[in-house]
Amino acid sequence: MNWPDAPKEALYTGNSMRGMFLPGETVLLAEVSFETLRKGDVVAVFDRTPSYVHRIVEKNADCAVTMGDNNDHPDKLKLTSESHIMLITGVRGLHGDVRRVSGGDAGMKRFRRQQRKRAFRRFAVRLLRPFRPLQAFRIPAGRETRFRDGTIQWNFGDIPVAVRKPDGTTMYFHWVKRLVFRIPGQKP
Repeated sequence: MNWPDAPKEALYTGNSMRGMFLPGETVLLAEVSFETLRKGDVVAVFDRTPSYVHRIVEKNADCAVTMGDNNDHPDKLKLTSESHIMLITGVRGLHGDVRRVSGGDAGMKRFRRQQRKRAFRRFAVRLLRPFRPLQAFRIPAGRETRFRDGTIQWNFGDIPVAVRKPDGTTMYFHWVKRLVFRIPGQKP
């Protein structure tokens, strides 16, 4: 690929590759030819605005199909040798640590594992939906810690339960904690 102003790194945002990357991490990019890309490689696609990061799930000589690890369907845009794509070789974490990104067969193995996890979560949600009225009986998480950036973390004793980001999204530290604990002021 001859792309003179190609970036060497980019900031990751979004949820389609959560588990592989966290929003705010920096992905490290490398220029490669379309022919050297393999099924399972993670690529950054710059053909659309905004650009996106997905995994190659199908590839032949003429085109490649991408899909996010957390998405239900493959992307409609098929990649060709004319596409502006770069291979993701690594990621710099939020604390500066750099880790390698696996591609090829190892990448497809990780993709299938993530898809199985998603299927299990959807099954668990359908299975537990009848018990939703019992959520009023969950244990309230008592201790609240506020951070300078507006983040709030709730603990039950020394057990971290959940965190609310400044944008209002609440994330539990584990799905079991969502079943057992309740955040004060949250609807049951």
